[in-house]
Amino acid sequence: MFALIIIGSLGLATLASPILETSFSDSLAFFTLGGLEVLIGLIAMSLMRNPSSNALSFMKFMPYLVLLIHFPASLLLLWISSVRHDGVSAFSLNYVFIYWMFLLLFVVISRLTYLAYQRRFQKALD
Repeated sequence: MFALIIIGSLGLATLASPILETSFSDSLAFFTLGGLEVLIGLIAMSLMRNPSSNALSFMKFMPYLVLLIHFPASLLLLWISSVRHDGVSAFSLNYVFIYWMFLLLFVVISRLTYLAYQRRFQKALD
């Protein structure tokens, strides 16, 4: 399950790749693969019964990882795309907005899942 959660967070990086692409079919392939990986990570987080300490610490750190790495990386890729194509294309702006929605969804769900597991362990200790 821990590996599936990591695959889910790596899916966010795969989702960012189409910002640099020019062909729609390549972008759609990256979007499908990244979306599938993120979905696998979200399902793994929701199906865990007794997460390991590694999984819990990763789930605690995941929102910060997304906000400190994936968000600035998407801005960097948008800037590179604008330099390569002499301006920001409408596709890149729309895609970045969708990508940021994926980031927000992943952060919110991982944070809520971590808090739920933390409450469960707190009740078990009491």
